Amino acid sequence: MRVSTNQFYNLNTQNITGLQSNTNKILQEISSGKRVNTAKDDPVGAIMIENLRQQNVQLNQYKSNITLANNRLTQLESRLGEYENQLLSTRDKLLQGNDGALGASDRSALALDIREEMEAIIALANNQDEGGNYLFAGFQTDTVPFVKDANGDVVYMGDDGRRRATIADGVSVPVSENGQRLFMASPNASGDYRADYSNAIMSGEQFFVESAKIIDPATHVPGPFEIQFLDDGAGNVDVQVVDGGGAVLLPPQPFDASQPLQFNGMEVAMTGEPSIGDRVGLDQQSEVDIFSIMNRAAEMLEDPAGLGDPVVQAEYAQLIADITETQIHASVVRAETGNYLRSLDTFEDQHLSMELVTSSAQSTLEDLDYAKAITEFEKQSLALNTVTQTFGKVNNLTLFNYI
Repeated sequence: MRVSTNQFYNLNTQNITGLQSNTNKILQEISSGKRVNTAKDDPVGAIMIENLRQQNVQLNQYKSNITLANNRLTQLESRLGEYENQLLSTRDKLLQGNDGALGASDRSALALDIREEMEAIIALANNQDEGGNYLFAGFQTDTVPFVKDANGDVVYMGDDGRRRATIADGVSVPVSENGQRLFMASPNASGDYRADYSNAIMSGEQFFVESAKIIDPATHVPGPFEIQFLDDGAGNVDVQVVDGGGAVLLPPQPFDASQPLQFNGMEVAMTGEPSIGDRVGLDQQSEVDIFSIMNRAAEMLEDPAGLGDPVVQAEYAQLIADITETQIHASVVRAETGNYLRSLDTFEDQHLSMELVTSSAQSTLEDLDYAKAITEFEKQSLALNTVTQTFGKVNNLTLFNYI
């Protein structure tokens, strides 16, 4: 076969250029420490590396979210602890005020303490975080959540939102608590209905509605209702229940405090010894707010007549039961916050472990084997030098060298 000088020159030039390109590529890998610097180095590997990088970016974002959530929940948990202590102090004052040996001035002093405690709870409920956002305003973080209206009643100006932080794929946790749930919606101690002692009649011994709950929503028709105690004709006490229109829901039957009353899909448990002619109304109310409880307790303690009347005693006992339930409610919310904090630790550990796995996988795909690369570099350099020198010598040869 005949090989032209031009063809010989082009073939060797291409060979040298290819060796130089390979040598430069290896030199670039050694310089960067990476086996894959561009997609053409390893198209499949480059895609996998980019996916791993994106996964690490996402993991870093989740870790940042966890740090922020941890700070906010820690602050929230601290405020909830303060609230629990304030409720405990208030409950102790209510129990102290129920002592029949106290005089009017002693009760007034306790009422003042309760009002001061209420102001402290309002101040806590209006706390702000380091960014000036109100902790218990829901999504209305720039609105003062609790204010007093013209009547002196505490009203909530926020909403029922709870800010959340995404801490993993498809997983988010609340990082705030709204004031509606925490301060304005504690469970009513007696359940779904509340006794109206202010309009009750207790002519003899005190009686008390321990619970009034809906047990069969399908058959229940909302009230109000009235529990009436009647003469059975022989001087014994019967009990009946009527609705707001006077229709009988529970026909007269002997009253037995050990057996709850069942009517209209409800169950009502009572204690005490009602007399013939006594009565008490039930209004539907499943939630109470701490400020109304404290305000009413202070009003009752400020009354010069004291707490001796059976009706007053029953209402005061209801307030004590309510604040006890409110304290339990606050403890539940605080426990939820603690669980969220614990879940943050769990997910942070998972993210750290996953980060190690992805970093290791990325390193396997991307990082350079220096020993292998240096050996290949030396091999390519030697081949390049050899080919270059050989081509230079052959290129200068002509027929006249042998004539």
